[in-house]
Amino acid sequence: MPFSDDEQIVIEKKSKIKTTVLMVSIGLFAFSLFNVAFYTETDFRSSIEALLMGWLAMLTGGAAMTWMANPFLIVSWIFLVKNKKSAWIFGLISSLISISFLKFHVIIEDEAGNYNVISRAGLGFWLWFSSCLTAFVGSLILSIINYLDLKRMNN
Repeated sequence: MPFSDDEQIVIEKKSKIKTTVLMVSIGLFAFSLFNVAFYTETDFRSSIEALLMGWLAMLTGGAAMTWMANPFLIVSWIFLVKNKKSAWIFGLISSLISISFLKFHVIIEDEAGNYNVISRAGLGFWLWFSSCLTAFVGSLILSIINYLDLKRMNN
């Protein structure tokens, strides 16, 4: 059965929203990689370093555990592309894990197991968090739109 003009417009709008959400979220993530993730009392870490080495540091626990937001963010993107309803859940989890970085006060500094005090989050962190939040909010909005469309079609 062919779509009506109104249905086609709604599908195109949802597609534009999805594309925009993905482009903004992935763009923020990519831009974050070229900025400082966080500062310690003696040094700083770039976001690219945190991404590439964070999985290893994650084994030590604490602030490094927030690296786990990355796989959840990627799953959120994949589910968003595949129009899966649960994309927003993975976006929410990535957002909560990433923002939890702010509650930690120390982080492992080097391979020798030395810790250092986190003095502040850098722009890279805020861009990364914004990427997670964009994936969450955007996929949630799309889920709500889909739910309302289904409800409207069933009435």
